Amino acid sequence: MNRVPKRKIREQAPKKNFFQKMGKKDLLLPPIIIGAAVLFGLVFTQIVPPPQVLSVCLKAHNLDSYNVYPRVQVYVDNKQYLFPDTLGKQPKEGKECMRPIHTDSVGDTLHVQYIRPVQLSLPDLMKVYSYDNKTLDLVDNASGKYVNSTIDLADYNINYSYYSDKGEFTKIVNNSQFPPFSNTFFGRIDFISK
Repeated sequence: MNRVPKRKIREQAPKKNFFQKMGKKDLLLPPIIIGAAVLFGLVFTQIVPPPQVLSVCLKAHNLDSYNVYPRVQVYVDNKQYLFPDTLGKQPKEGKECMRPIHTDSVGDTLHVQYIRPVQLSLPDLMKVYSYDNKTLDLVDNASGKYVNSTIDLADYNINYSYYSDKGEFTKIVNNSQFPPFSNTFFGRIDFISK
């Protein structure tokens, strides 16, 4: 009888997982890549800073995630006026441009819209409202019909106030007191002849 020699069964070594296959150098690669990306981002934003919020033209109306609707009354020599529906919709470089602060219709309600929450206040409104830094467009509704007018800012002093917890309009005397726009913000801008 011929005997067949016994074969040794070779045991398979357990398979190595992804991390066991990686060497020490390979394990250092992801942190190095992340560090380089963060460093590049920090350096790049210093060389080419992001655009100023007020200079941004919105891509579309009501599509951004941050939308608040503050109310602001406008008075010229104690007579109330309304914002025109064109506020914040001035052309930029020959193209139509809607700014993060704009009006949706004639009235005293503003629309603050942006891709993320932003802290904008009355002085920011004035940068958009008087984009040429010389004039303002107003709408008079005293007769029941909208009548457009323009005032020259050089002829007026400007006072800002907001409706505070005291239950009255509180005059703002320095820049650190400007509360940011929110859905509950109620402000007032007074233009007083010099």
